[in-house]
Amino acid sequence: MTAHDAEPTVPGELKERGQLVASLGSSLRSGATSLGTVPKLLEELLTTGGWMDFVTRLGDHITYEPGEFADFVETLPLQGLGADLAVIERLIGPRPDLLAILYELTPARGPGRPKTLNDVQSSFGSSAVAEQAPAVPAPRKKAPAGNTVENIMRKLARDRPDLLEEVTAGRMKAYTAAVEAGWRRPQTTIPLTDPESIARKLLDKLGAEQAREVCTTLSQLVTDTTSEA
Repeated sequence: MTAHDAEPTVPGELKERGQLVASLGSSLRSGATSLGTVPKLLEELLTTGGWMDFVTRLGDHITYEPGEFADFVETLPLQGLGADLAVIERLIGPRPDLLAILYELTPARGPGRPKTLNDVQSSFGSSAVAEQAPAVPAPRKKAPAGNTVENIMRKLARDRPDLLEEVTAGRMKAYTAAVEAGWRRPQTTIPLTDPESIARKLLDKLGAEQAREVCTTLSQLVTDTTSEA
């Protein structure tokens, strides 16, 4: 983050962005995350990149680099949101387009920057900021691993932007994209109700040729099991 010297004339757009940041931060700290305006404010800041360049109501001109979104979230108001990335993820909810932006902006993190709430409490003690900010939220979880949706979205953003576009447009699910990319084996759920339902499910998922192979293999396994008994 960079705080610039006050400028005699400030573009209205920068002031409007600063107001968005202040409004979102205030709503997050007051716990009003269920209101419909909060996700809208967050969406606007994410999609426009307005969080990277704004002027606070005190006249401070604040800029962030593209890789400093986590710092913007955790930096104390009015230069940031004074919140936690986990809260931001919950606010986004089932929006793969916004999740894709968030995951591109928040790679695995190194040591935190100064002026975040955690850093202030570490330096001056929790009593120094108790009246100015909410309790420190739980630490950010470690970088995801495996076939979680978050990990898949990060890998798509890095290695398969074509599939990422399909997911964010709603034409493909994240797990389907992982199968298409070769990172995950195809899987299905078979209800164990009756033999016909099981057979129909397999036929629908595998096709006639593979279904015949399964039938042959299953028949051989049953024969071998019966013989051993």
